[in-house]
Amino acid sequence: MTHRAKKRFGQNFLKDSNILKKIVQAANIKQKNVVEIGPGKGALTAFLAEEALTVIAYEIDTSLKRHLDPLQEEHPNLNIVYQDFMKADLTSIKPDSHIVANVPYYITTPIIFKFLETDTLQSATMMIQKEVQERLNAVPNTKAYNHLTVTISYLTEIKKVMDVKRHLFTPRPNVDSAVVQLIKKETRELAPDQEARFFELVRAAFKQKRKTLINNWHEAFQIDKETLKAYLLSYHLSEHVRAEQLPLEKYIELTKGWVYGL
Repeated sequence: MTHRAKKRFGQNFLKDSNILKKIVQAANIKQKNVVEIGPGKGALTAFLAEEALTVIAYEIDTSLKRHLDPLQEEHPNLNIVYQDFMKADLTSIKPDSHIVANVPYYITTPIIFKFLETDTLQSATMMIQKEVQERLNAVPNTKAYNHLTVTISYLTEIKKVMDVKRHLFTPRPNVDSAVVQLIKKETRELAPDQEARFFELVRAAFKQKRKTLINNWHEAFQIDKETLKAYLLSYHLSEHVRAEQLPLEKYIELTKGWVYGL
């Protein structure tokens, strides 16, 4: 009986083995612990199990057991968990684990943030919607550049691995895809108390992209506009500057000054 892809689970199965092998190669998981999200019929899973030390694969769709259970029997290092990854308790995940997955596009951002919040996960090599990849790799003064770009760039090193065209999936999605790799930075520039303010400032800065930085921060923090204007000028920034014009380094600089006295 043929498995019918379920739209509610965002199922689009990649059928090109060469691309699957390239994903595994790019992930660099030889003798490492791997977490896969949404293994589907196990096309990527099989290659992961052959390369990695251990693989834990989270699958929400139990109707795929007939594809995945035989793989689990064949590979003693593979553990299929029939559970929603977003609801899974990852405290038992082995240290220095790595996500490798073709993720459901409708929960890409939540998956990225769960990865960031899980200390035992060190990297994520993921097939995602190309539009999201473009946001992650965006540079200032471009339409794709937003608060996600700045936040993820602060926390990780971002690398685009390759583009993947929509016709290589079954069923064929309405968008193209891309493989991106996020590697958590071993050291970060801000102390924990500064980081909390950094995330607030970045989120507020992009609240309404058509507005200036001063207007967005004024509305978010109820700080006098003249005070904000003087603060920006002290960093050689125009009072008319907008969020998408500032690189990550400038947000870090502004955060340090903000925490120790605006």
